Amino acid sequence: MNLRNHVEKLYAQKFEEKYPLVCFLTNYVTVLDLVDMCIHSGGSPVLTDEISEAHEMVEYSKSQAVVMNFGTINREYLDIMTLTGKTANRVHVPVILDPAAITASSFRKYAIEHLLKEVKVDILKGNLGEIKFILGYETKNKGIDSFEDENGAEKYCIELAEKLGAVVVMTGKTDIITDGKRMAKVSNGDAKLKKICGAGSSVAAIMATYSGLTEDYFLSATVGCAVMGVASEMAEERMKEREGIRTFKTYVHDAVSMMETKELMNRLNLVEVELD
Repeated sequence: MNLRNHVEKLYAQKFEEKYPLVCFLTNYVTVLDLVDMCIHSGGSPVLTDEISEAHEMVEYSKSQAVVMNFGTINREYLDIMTLTGKTANRVHVPVILDPAAITASSFRKYAIEHLLKEVKVDILKGNLGEIKFILGYETKNKGIDSFEDENGAEKYCIELAEKLGAVVVMTGKTDIITDGKRMAKVSNGDAKLKKICGAGSSVAAIMATYSGLTEDYFLSATVGCAVMGVASEMAEERMKEREGIRTFKTYVHDAVSMMETKELMNRLNLVEVELD
């Protein structure tokens, strides 16, 4: 069975009312977008920002995936993420990390280094600047935005995937998904996504929801990129004159929640890449 077939099969589970439980440790800017995307994708969210329960939340609630987002990271939240991540590792629950805006301060640099040392991440999703920053390269990021030339980005994604032993996802003009042994590229997506705060974070929420349904996180990461890319194209087709970015964002959410399996597969521009 090729990757497209696996994507179709996993996506179809959205309609089987399995409701994978996803634990979110996220920022206060895009939290509603993330939990909405989880629900749109057939999942059920649970959230915590209380350190006294962080060590038990995943195991006690029987969460099936954990999302960590660095967008508004602080010292206490780093401790919460570390405790939760260690529990997730112990009970074999996948951890999906979005290192949003990690180039913005020396504390964030320390935080990402600390977390990656203490917690085994299963999927790391970021833009090219964030991926390069974790690897120690110079970057052109400004806050959450990357201004990197994405030509040749594959080598950085592979390098980080091999370093972490994880699936690495670069969101960009063409999304790149790799675990160092396999690689896929999703070339769907509308340019307006870059103007939506939380679009990238929302992809992680979709990935996490499907990670609760499979142990192949390369596959669940690919589904996440596919859904967001196709949804944004569907949203653009609905746009009318004088409708702006806020309307576009609403249409993206509508598309994620209502997209049928056939619609996804008919529109999906997915390429599997052979690695040496």
